[in-house]
Amino acid sequence: MQGVITLIVLLGTAYAAGYFTRDFKSRKRRAAARRSNGYTQPDWLSPTVPANTNDTPLAAVGELGQMLDRWETRARARRVG
Repeated sequence: MQGVITLIVLLGTAYAAGYFTRDFKSRKRRAAARRSNGYTQPDWLSPTVPANTNDTPLAAVGELGQMLDRWETRARARRVG
């Protein structure tokens, strides 16, 4: 019985190690692809701006900003009545 438990633990460990290795290699491959293509992070993608607010970011200009303004205006109108 102890052999079966040991086998299950070893299989679980191997399974987890495979997922870790796959994730690690994928992250390395994506990072290399971003470096080779000259990827630069967009201005609007900022880690300091919280993603879970209804506030329109100040950097939202152009068509995207107008669309967000319309959505927010409609949402306020629905909430009011």
